[in-house]
Amino acid sequence: MKGLLDKVGIGGERVDMYNISSSMGPQFAKIAADFTERILGLGPSPINAAGNKGSEGAK
Repeated sequence: MKGLLDKVGIGGERVDMYNISSSMGPQFAKIAADFTERILGLGPSPINAAGNKGSEGAK
């Protein structure tokens, strides 16, 4: 999936997969916080940025 996202210009770093059980609450919270920080650091989605370029004058 990461490779496909890279090929289409979205960026494979915007997706991750984890296999954790429901008893791993603290690990889930850490993963979610770390991933949120990483995504925020990447900035807006390239899809949104491309879609918003043409919509500025269409109000």
